[in-house]
Amino acid sequence: MIINKLIIKIHNFTIKYKKRVEANIMRRVVIQKPNKIVIKEPKMPEPEPSEILLEIAYCGICGSDLHAFQGKHPFIPLPATPGHEFSAIIEQVGKEVSNFKKGDRVTVEPSLTCGECYNCRIGRYNICENLRVMGCQGDGAMADYLIVPSEKVIPIPDDLSLLDAVLSEPIAVGVHAAKKAGVLLNKNVVIIGSGMIGLSVLANVVKGGAENITVIDLSDSRLKKAEILGATQTINATKTDAMEEMKQNQPYEGIDVVFECVGVEQSIRDAIEIVRKGGKIIVVGVFGEETEVQMAYVQDRELELIGSLMYIRRDFTEAVKMLANKEISPELFISKIIPLKKAQQAFEQAFNKEENLKIILEINKEK
Repeated sequence: MIINKLIIKIHNFTIKYKKRVEANIMRRVVIQKPNKIVIKEPKMPEPEPSEILLEIAYCGICGSDLHAFQGKHPFIPLPATPGHEFSAIIEQVGKEVSNFKKGDRVTVEPSLTCGECYNCRIGRYNICENLRVMGCQGDGAMADYLIVPSEKVIPIPDDLSLLDAVLSEPIAVGVHAAKKAGVLLNKNVVIIGSGMIGLSVLANVVKGGAENITVIDLSDSRLKKAEILGATQTINATKTDAMEEMKQNQPYEGIDVVFECVGVEQSIRDAIEIVRKGGKIIVVGVFGEETEVQMAYVQDRELELIGSLMYIRRDFTEAVKMLANKEISPELFISKIIPLKKAQQAFEQAFNKEENLKIILEINKEK
């Protein structure tokens, strides 16, 4: 009886899939309004000569996606089609594309830049004056298919699965943030927040040779992951006064660099308070609200307050190599894999930060 029901279920799915393909219809997740997702069925797009049509395999749910889901992201207006952490198989290439072919396994650097502004011309296109991001200000990858510029496509090594390759994007954020901090060898570092981005920063800070690395968070399960990745000290701020503990136990030289990976007022105020005079604060978290900080401390202590947004291609390819070379274990990050049709439930579950670190939508499973 169970086998018969399973056969019927597979048969019905196959019929629905065939009808969609024949009609050139695809599925696409849309955040219609705060806390409400719908799955629409637009026509499958056609690539322009320099573009590539991708069949999306997997797409991760990012903290920015959750901000957008709540209607709180300052740079993502609703309705929005989310998804900028993804892997795919090339379905079709434009007639001018010669370096990729149908069937290639890829991931994508999701920034869309003008190529003409000052920052683009000097290689800092991640802060392009006209920056748009797939899944934020442009169509995202929580869909069966997505059109992307060919120059944004990055091949996936044979020994890296499409599922694990989804992590390339958030790890690239950590690669870039760690580089913004400069030389980390033998430095004393604090990371506030041990979500996906905080742990990505941690992996790169460890790689950079930092000596003392303290991670502060509210979740024991996430702090345990931080310990596995190489944190020398972890502090659960719900169980102790984290700032007081830091002041009492900090190294003689003080804290050289603080990475703010949360995006709330209290954490940036804490960062300014605990970093040593002349130290650096790397702001990686996305702030959804206006924030008051002690600018008198920034001036008086000659602090360096540095923002870190996204990455450039070199950061992204480095993240792909880290995954392919097993420098980071994907199992440490991936909490659940949920089918696209349950996107609403997937987003809701992602807010349970004690149980979930990275939830990934399975769109077209790797064969």
